[in-house]
Amino acid sequence: MTKLISAVLLLALLANPGHVLGRTPQSDQVPNRAAFCDKDPRAAVNIYCQDLTIFQFHVTADVKAGTNTDFVDDLNELDLQNVHATDKFIPAVAIGIAANGLATAIGQRPDQQLGSTGNSSGSTSLVSKAGSAELLSLALDTGALTKSVNGTTTTFNSNADQIFRTITRNDPDCILNCGSLGWFEDHILNPTNISASFALAQQSSTTTATTGQASGTTPTMVSSAAIPTGAGKLSGVTARYQVMNKFDPRSSSFRQKWNSAVLSSQSLKDAVTNLGKATDPIEAILLASAPALDRKAIYDAAKKDPTGKTLANFFAAYFQSASEALMKNATLATDISTAMQARAVYHDAWYSTLDQVVGNLVTFEYSYNRALNQPETHSVKAIYAYNFRSLGMLTFNGAVSLYGGTIPPAAKYGRFYYGQASMEYDQTLTGKGKSIQTQLSLAGYWQYQPNPSVLNIPAGTVAPGTNIPLPNGTQEFVGTAGSLWVTQAKITIKGSGGINIPIGVSWSNKTDLLQGSRVGAQVGISYNFSSLGNLFGAKQ
Repeated sequence: MTKLISAVLLLALLANPGHVLGRTPQSDQVPNRAAFCDKDPRAAVNIYCQDLTIFQFHVTADVKAGTNTDFVDDLNELDLQNVHATDKFIPAVAIGIAANGLATAIGQRPDQQLGSTGNSSGSTSLVSKAGSAELLSLALDTGALTKSVNGTTTTFNSNADQIFRTITRNDPDCILNCGSLGWFEDHILNPTNISASFALAQQSSTTTATTGQASGTTPTMVSSAAIPTGAGKLSGVTARYQVMNKFDPRSSSFRQKWNSAVLSSQSLKDAVTNLGKATDPIEAILLASAPALDRKAIYDAAKKDPTGKTLANFFAAYFQSASEALMKNATLATDISTAMQARAVYHDAWYSTLDQVVGNLVTFEYSYNRALNQPETHSVKAIYAYNFRSLGMLTFNGAVSLYGGTIPPAAKYGRFYYGQASMEYDQTLTGKGKSIQTQLSLAGYWQYQPNPSVLNIPAGTVAPGTNIPLPNGTQEFVGTAGSLWVTQAKITIKGSGGINIPIGVSWSNKTDLLQGSRVGAQVGISYNFSSLGNLFGAKQ
């Protein structure tokens, strides 16, 4: 096979990965690409799909006819020791390499909400984003936006499907190319994210009985004492459901766009033009070192299951084992990297894919909040975003918050706490090909509440201006009713390893408890472990 022919054949393959190189079906009745492999997320199975389809078709027909064919031509297309399999080996491996880069790019998505929501003490996010972490994220935020007291909040965020996969041990830590377990997983678990926030800087106390005096001369016995309880109090739990998010790598539409960009991008085609220079040494390595295909075993797999699923699994295992062994050869790795024009080409491919994601993002969010010395609240929020490609992203929030728990009979407030609307504009300032990026965010927030905020004064607290203790505790209105306005400007530094550092400043006309305008600063750090999935052996 000459270098020129190799380049031409690979260009044809990239234009139509289902096309079988070097032969035509032996029967017009052979399907082009069977359902068992046509949408298989495994690159090897997808690239070799038509070869697998033809082989499965012929084996099934052979079994029905009672004949015993050797299928040499069919198996030559699947055996990496045969020259017919070389051309498809290169893009199959290249897509896998590119997918690793995609996992890094996902960590720099503009739609992800990794920290706590804006109504918690310590939050750095005034507006909730439409997306969430795919695997797990950990965020540490310091500051305050709508609260009176600055706080430090730690937020854990995880996907419901990842929790399910961990418990069932079904491809745990799988981020991309995950095998689906059915409708419930695709439509309920995958779109659902759960997060928990802990207030680290808020101390509280609990009352405990005592048995007497430890020291002192006063004869009065002490019957109780207030014991400080530590930091780390759960301040809120949030559940999010993504109705529509074209950035989600689990969705079939995203994977199709990704594969289409990798296989049809002009930059990648330009790289394939020079692929002939690397084809001959790659072919020589495969012919000399590739593990031979067990032809009897693959025939038995196709014979055992006419649906093709067993065949696909067998071939995927063979290809993975063979490619892992072959990629230990430093020369082969260098040739493939040269053939695919190294990492810079892949950067162009995956950022081109992300740029194609233009349109709507819709998420619904429920939050349960437990602010210090304030009634618990339940909030429902609708999140809508529109991505304008190079012009940035606009995100809108609309929310209603209600008081939870038991409202005292004589209370002068009802269930309704507040309603709010907010908007944020995000734009990447640095080039998208850089490993470290900066994103500018400008946000505005409006909140209306019919009554002042409610403050719970704990039992044993002395009434203001007196020395009279309040044995049963009390509730007081604090602050003012009406509109709360907040604006924020924020710079987020995004590292390629999934580390995000938000730094923001904000202005508000008042806060939840205090009157008067306020200028504050917010800073945080978050780790998006979907970008570090390889640390956990994540399946890409």
